[in-house]
Amino acid sequence: MKTEIYPGILTHTLEEYVAHLETVENSSSKWVHIDFADGQFVPNITVMPHEIMSISTRLSLEAHLMTYRPERYFSDLTVAGVSRVLIHREAFGSMEECAAAIHDAGNYFSEVGLVINPDTEVESYADLPIQVVQCMGVHPGFSGQPFLESVYATIEKVKTQQLKAVIAVDGGVSEDNIRQLQKAGVSRFVMNSQLFVAQNITQSIQYFTQLVSGGA
Repeated sequence: MKTEIYPGILTHTLEEYVAHLETVENSSSKWVHIDFADGQFVPNITVMPHEIMSISTRLSLEAHLMTYRPERYFSDLTVAGVSRVLIHREAFGSMEECAAAIHDAGNYFSEVGLVINPDTEVESYADLPIQVVQCMGVHPGFSGQPFLESVYATIEKVKTQQLKAVIAVDGGVSEDNIRQLQKAGVSRFVMNSQLFVAQNITQSIQYFTQLVSGGA
């Protein structure tokens, strides 16, 4: 399976969002991963879907909803041009409620993904119409946290289900662990601080791409 590096954006204001989006637009990336936090599911508050509806971009958009009741944002996200949405298992009291939201999301987006936090028990995902299982490498809400080693066990449990879905990791990915994560079964890496601290984001993406292809 092709390995992909996704730049992630977590911003608090529309001005920050536009600046980060322009940085990614000027890179080699085709996708951008946008974090949305409502201040309730996680303590952080970010720019929200209704604020970006009028902003156009050449990039394909993936929305990561760190929110309760994520279905509230589906309509706004489609207007904003989002083609893939990721929702948290922890936003729901039961898997049945989560599955219902995932099916609902399929009416709005071409692809839907499930996100699980580091401490969340892995359940059976075989019956879910999902294209991505995103394992959080850190507790969600803030950039720059170190990767939690316990997440390797989570990845292994997801991999043993032999899903057709891509396994992604968001948070704590670095040059020190990206190859090990790839060997564990991860093929999509969402990276924020590790990419944006560099002066040239295209070179950073190429560097990490080469790491997982054995070329660096």
